[in-house]
Amino acid sequence: KGIHESQPHFNGEEFPIIVKKIMDQIVINRLCNRILARHHLSMHVQREGYISVVHTELSLKSMIKRNAAFAANVCQNVYMDTLPEVLIDGHADTKVAFIPNIIDYVLREILKNSFRATVEGHQHKVEKPPIICTICNAEDYWTIRISDRGVGMTDRTFQQVENYCYTSFKQEQTYSLAFGDILGPANQDRSSSLAGYGVGIPVSKAYINFVNGLMQYQTLPGIGTDVYIKVPQLSRMLDEVKF
Repeated sequence: KGIHESQPHFNGEEFPIIVKKIMDQIVINRLCNRILARHHLSMHVQREGYISVVHTELSLKSMIKRNAAFAANVCQNVYMDTLPEVLIDGHADTKVAFIPNIIDYVLREILKNSFRATVEGHQHKVEKPPIICTICNAEDYWTIRISDRGVGMTDRTFQQVENYCYTSFKQEQTYSLAFGDILGPANQDRSSSLAGYGVGIPVSKAYINFVNGLMQYQTLPGIGTDVYIKVPQLSRMLDEVKF
């Protein structure tokens, strides 16, 4: 809210750059503090399948299914319409070593956008085109592609989608918090709004950049959008991440 209120006091072109620099630093500093705190706690409480905050055999398929169910529930509460099916293909049995709550947040935000775009783009159809999640597990990195056939993004939206406070959501909904418990459960009530604050995508981008990954988009206006999340394998990541 404070960022929205401060916008009139900045030059229009400078505002997104200034806000992104400040917000990215705040988001990453908070994430680092949470990781260090959980790492300290993990030395006293062991969890099966974990080393510190890292899940050593994290199923990407399970992560997608859990966050798709969450996003579908939120979307259903807003639109009261039939929802698209989520299909998972590619290297569907892939298991990776990663901090699960980071990818939880990112998948949740992207899937909420995909559900919203698909429902809005096909409101008068009983059967909606599916959202397809493709997993690729390569030697040096793993990738998740989330592909929807909703409405795509206009050139204006595409240019601003990673700016803090930009949103194409028109309905008045409770704002989702960027600073929810990143190391807490994925389905917290505080993150249950569909959209509206303009933080989900830029924060997701900051998280993926933090682990030296990439989050990229391909969109066709009026047709749909593909989002690519590409993350280095842990062995490569440890050589590059700097706290």
